[in-house]
Amino acid sequence: MISVLFLVISTLGLLAALGTVLARNLVHAALHLVAFFFIVACQFVLLEAEFLAAIQLLIYIGAVAILMMFGIMLTRNILGDDTTTVPVGWKVPAFLAGLGLFLVLVFGINQHEGAPGRPSWSSMAKRPIASPETPGGAARHDAINNMGKAVGDEMLTRYVVPFEVAGLLLTAALVGAIALAHREGDDHSPRLGAIETVTAGTTQESDGPGAARGVSTAQALTSLSS
Repeated sequence: MISVLFLVISTLGLLAALGTVLARNLVHAALHLVAFFFIVACQFVLLEAEFLAAIQLLIYIGAVAILMMFGIMLTRNILGDDTTTVPVGWKVPAFLAGLGLFLVLVFGINQHEGAPGRPSWSSMAKRPIASPETPGGAARHDAINNMGKAVGDEMLTRYVVPFEVAGLLLTAALVGAIALAHREGDDHSPRLGAIETVTAGTTQESDGPGAARGVSTAQALTSLSS
């Protein structure tokens, strides 16, 4: 039953990941990414890591996804166009790179060797018992009973560099979105439905009423409304 549930959740995760990559609309891509984060939390629940599942929901969906949505709202090019489409010449190398990474992961998982005195996890039919009497079970027992401390110790000791790099990447993504939005707004082009305002006392070279007499656009609009 667990295996069938794992396959179903994994399939949904792959579909959500493909939707994130293939969606032309950035908002739709972000929503697919949120769905993928939720599916990862479901996988943590299957692994009996409830604390990690809660962290996945609170941090990745509640913070990272919201940060990405703010970055998307800061840019005007929400819909993909010719300027954001990947050139055809890069699609084949990207596909080969992704396929190579997939093969490396498959080979690494299948050829994984366990720690000294322990078999590889891929060859285990059952999950090892977390008992203090078994070899290596004491650390696993303590991690299950106090998972918050175990995750914090690993995050700030063994995985401190990837943790900081991930924070820098998120900060760089937000700064890049702000820079793109600022550069796109330099032309002061009015958005759809916006009314262009003209400072009083200035003239605008147009064919509108009052332009030939040197009357300001604001005065011309006032005379038309009256």
